Amino acid sequence: MKNLEGKRAVLYRRVSTTDQKDYGNSLTTQQNNLSGFCNRQMIEVVKDFEEDYSAKNFNRPAFSKLMSYVSANKKQIDLVLIYKWDRFSRNTMEALTMISQLKGLGIEVNCSDQWVDHDDPNQLIMLLLNLGIPEADNRLRRDRTIEGTRSNLKEGRWVFSQPRGYIKGKDEQGKVLMKPNPEIAPLIAELFKEFSLGVYSQNELRLQHKYKPLNLTKSGLSRMFNQIAYSGRIRVKSYKDEGEQVVDALHEAIVSEEVYDKVQIQLGNRLRVKHKPVKRNEHLPLRGYLTCNKCGSNLTGSGSKSNTGKKHYYYHCNQRSGCNERFKIGLAHNSVQEKLNDLKPNAEVLNLFNIILKDKFENSEQSNKSIVQSINEKISKLETRKNSLLDKFLDSSISDDVFKSKDKELKNEIDKLKVEKGQLNEYEKDTQKFIQFGIHMIQNVGTMFEKASVNIKQKLLSSIFTEKLIFDGEKYRTPKLNKGIELITNTVKALELIKTKNGKLSFDNLPLCTHDEPVLELFYKDLVLLYDLKETLKHEGLSDYVEKPPYLKRNATKQTLHIGS
Repeated sequence: MKNLEGKRAVLYRRVSTTDQKDYGNSLTTQQNNLSGFCNRQMIEVVKDFEEDYSAKNFNRPAFSKLMSYVSANKKQIDLVLIYKWDRFSRNTMEALTMISQLKGLGIEVNCSDQWVDHDDPNQLIMLLLNLGIPEADNRLRRDRTIEGTRSNLKEGRWVFSQPRGYIKGKDEQGKVLMKPNPEIAPLIAELFKEFSLGVYSQNELRLQHKYKPLNLTKSGLSRMFNQIAYSGRIRVKSYKDEGEQVVDALHEAIVSEEVYDKVQIQLGNRLRVKHKPVKRNEHLPLRGYLTCNKCGSNLTGSGSKSNTGKKHYYYHCNQRSGCNERFKIGLAHNSVQEKLNDLKPNAEVLNLFNIILKDKFENSEQSNKSIVQSINEKISKLETRKNSLLDKFLDSSISDDVFKSKDKELKNEIDKLKVEKGQLNEYEKDTQKFIQFGIHMIQNVGTMFEKASVNIKQKLLSSIFTEKLIFDGEKYRTPKLNKGIELITNTVKALELIKTKNGKLSFDNLPLCTHDEPVLELFYKDLVLLYDLKETLKHEGLSDYVEKPPYLKRNATKQTLHIGS
């Protein structure tokens, strides 16, 4: 060690809670060591900085003050002294950069307990070791922490701070297990339920008086709706070679999986055309849902007072654009009511539709068997390729990277096919359910619309029609329907027209019964979106729909149906 007598030094001491607990590196210990070192070497201490902060980087309050001080007084400072190198930094690259930066100011960084001669090239290795060991230790600690956390999460145990609505708790073994807060958990359950219906926006719910106790912000509510822990599940993020996974949680759910999944549909649904007027007015339920017949712009609506003081409401185009389209609301409302009433089929045709629907699903078992067989054949071929890939890897014909990449690709394809096979029967059963509700909708939509609030009226419009309506002052142009409604109405119309001379009805070529392609798959998503209205309408007292059990499959030959039989 070179002669240090008369040198002027700034001392830097740092601890973290872990350091003090595990290693006894208290600020006092460091101070005693540094003071003793300076006394022995006849070094003058100019300034002393201390802090309780992590050393993963140099964005630390006290160290920032140190840098400002030494930059302003660089001619009066020779050294920045620390007790051990891990007090300086636990990031090798950042430490070397900082040492170089201070060297540029003419200031040397060194350590009382692990002194390094920066002028000796042979001691560079020692410096790198002294700086690298703390970083390696940090990484080992981090990995152990992550692995421990992931192990708990995979067991279904939530180990982070509790989401709003939960409080701290322990299980019978004394392990951490959060529990629903009895005071606000029911309110959160109601919040999820209401949003899942699709009637209210997030902000409308947030501002409702009954949810004031939750003290929700816009971003806080979004995070709450995205938090899967409320449904009794935990999402374990991907890490290294492990993919992301969702596991069943040990804690009690506040909302059901079904409600949570519906909320996700509401949050991420971009399939349905949604019309969101800036303001809702009970006199103007079609505002935001009409397109100008003359110029194609969006129509708005407003009220104006007559000479008698009575207010009259109109839908109109934007006069600034030079378009004078304008009509009374009564004409538009009556016409849309008629359009919705026209969707309702007569009872005889509807009964026949139900018979056809039942017949279709009763006789689909053979078709399902064929699809399952095809899927099994695809899985078998992929598994053969997977085994062949393993043989090539064992024979050193392909590299480890190629094997891992292709093996993962094949595994994903096999998993997708297995899921597809497992969901085949559920898909068919769900489709029955969705179509049955669609029938209920076209039977009652006119009445529902007439009695509904402005919120529900707009919800019905955006669920039934895929485009804005165009009104010419007397009637609406033929609107484009939700494909689920379109599927049902087209089948009903065909039933009303197709008859044979002997009074029998053939339905082989009806939209619902085409055998050439899986027609229902084309409408499945729209049927799902339509079905989402079920709870909304029940909640508002507009529907008493009762779910029917799915049709049971049987071995049967195709029947010929007779009208009036």
